Amino acid sequence: MKATILISLLIAGLWIHDATAAAAEPPMLEQIVLQQKEIRGDVLAGTGRYKDMPTVTKERLLSKQARLLDMIGDKRYASELSKKQRVEAFNALEWIEATINNDPDNRLVCAQERKVGSNRIIDVCRTERQIKKDHDRARRQLVEGTMPLEI
Repeated sequence: MKATILISLLIAGLWIHDATAAAAEPPMLEQIVLQQKEIRGDVLAGTGRYKDMPTVTKERLLSKQARLLDMIGDKRYASELSKKQRVEAFNALEWIEATINNDPDNRLVCAQERKVGSNRIIDVCRTERQIKKDHDRARRQLVEGTMPLEI
């Protein structure tokens, strides 16, 4: 539980940093690194909540962590990461948290998207459940030949 709360706070700090850069101190990446190393040790030991985790899931979790830790490298602040790297780090941390909590549908996935008819790029975050729902609706509309109501 303690790890989940810390992950959530770090994720929020990593993502929100862009909007509040002038207002607050950016999150320290060393906290993320320490927490991920602690989780990694527990996963490798196969103790606690990781005891019954499938091997494939453990391997994916360790792979995501390795990529995240490699991206962070020796950086101290989220502001040292590019916007794309911050989004990738946020998504990796969300995936790790959802996997640890065995709750993939509530995982928040963020992306930078270009609005139709505009060159402006915006940040869009949706839960995995919402993404699946949107895909199902789009597939249904394609098959039925109907237009969406939210135009």
